Amino acid sequence: MLNFSVTFFITILNITILYLVLKRLLWKPMQKFMDSRTRKVKEELDGAATARSVAEELKKRYEGLLADAEKEAEALLKEAEGQGREEYKRIVGQAEADAAQIRRRAEERADFELRRAQDELAGEVARLAIAAAAKVSGRAMGSQEDLSEAEAFIRDLGAHRA
Repeated sequence: MLNFSVTFFITILNITILYLVLKRLLWKPMQKFMDSRTRKVKEELDGAATARSVAEELKKRYEGLLADAEKEAEALLKEAEGQGREEYKRIVGQAEADAAQIRRRAEERADFELRRAQDELAGEVARLAIAAAAKVSGRAMGSQEDLSEAEAFIRDLGAHRA
């Protein structure tokens, strides 16, 4: 049978006191530590969730900006191509105008050179004709008046042929 002596009660009393002292000294601080640790973990998880949502929002905004930048780059490229075409047309038009002006000046120069050559030829033919007429007629010809009349006659002949 059980024998309940005073030592038994003293032991129970000691265990109870030890339990209460340990509960007060160890259990509550350990509970506080565990609660604070749990709170910190929750805060870190909440912070991570917030950071993740912010990162996702920034990612969406970045993707939107990137898409806008691509559209803007495409628009700028099209605009630059249009400006390039316009510049090309302007340069080609200017080159054609310059070429036409150069051609016109060359034609004018060629016409001038042709008239000058014709005048020289008419003068030379007139001198030869007067010299031949002087030889044939036996009289002296070759005055400035004779030469001018002969050149005018030869020019008239050239004008009627053209």
